[in-house]
Amino acid sequence: MGQGPSQEVYLETRVENPPDGREPQGLALIAHGRLGGNFDQPPVRLLADYLRDKRQLRVVTWNARGIGQSGGGNEWTDFSTWIGDPGIDDYRRMLRESMDRFVQDYPHIQGAQLFICGYSAGAIFAGCSRPFPWFSQFRPAHYILVSYPVELNPLIGIHKSGSYFRSVEALVQGWGWENLPHEFNGKEPDVSGVLTVTGQHEAMFYGMWTGILGSKNARGVLTQVVVDGAGHAWDDKAYRIPEEVDRWLSRF
Repeated sequence: MGQGPSQEVYLETRVENPPDGREPQGLALIAHGRLGGNFDQPPVRLLADYLRDKRQLRVVTWNARGIGQSGGGNEWTDFSTWIGDPGIDDYRRMLRESMDRFVQDYPHIQGAQLFICGYSAGAIFAGCSRPFPWFSQFRPAHYILVSYPVELNPLIGIHKSGSYFRSVEALVQGWGWENLPHEFNGKEPDVSGVLTVTGQHEAMFYGMWTGILGSKNARGVLTQVVVDGAGHAWDDKAYRIPEEVDRWLSRF
């Protein structure tokens, strides 16, 4: 990905299958936000519950480095963690391992659904991740990016913030990300859809990002939603996240 390799560390991971012993119809991964965030943050937890129970998916969440029982330094103790390199590497590792485990557990399933999701900084990590092409059992991925930190991206990513924005633009455009993993040979993988869900009070520059993404939506896969009355932490509006996701998925 144009980055030096980061050391793999133990990540406290939660793997949840659909209730009542139902066989999962696919796989979803969700990364959480920063600044005290964890895999029980309401935006992550409510989305995980929805995808597990209503969409019958195996859902994988994990605590980022230095959070909960996860090893390594967090964004306050390690500069590379602050700008996102380990978070992206960890997301790609979790994606690879989760896809591999799903195929081992359910070798008979073809056309499995795949959801690559993240909240806040986790949306950056999700947007920089691509499903591995050798797992032919999966359909093209759905991306769900909740509260993508538009205004904080330059602070989080420092000199890499432009690349992080271009990673999402490339998903809807089909080209243009300089850090596309080498196994794709310069060609963006197909996607089933890209959804951004943002609170009304989150960012004054969100409208600018909406315009940029919309102008690059050559694939016609982009949907952007702004939720009235919500902020970045979502507070009493977090229930709107799975509602908007359900409304989006009902169109497919």
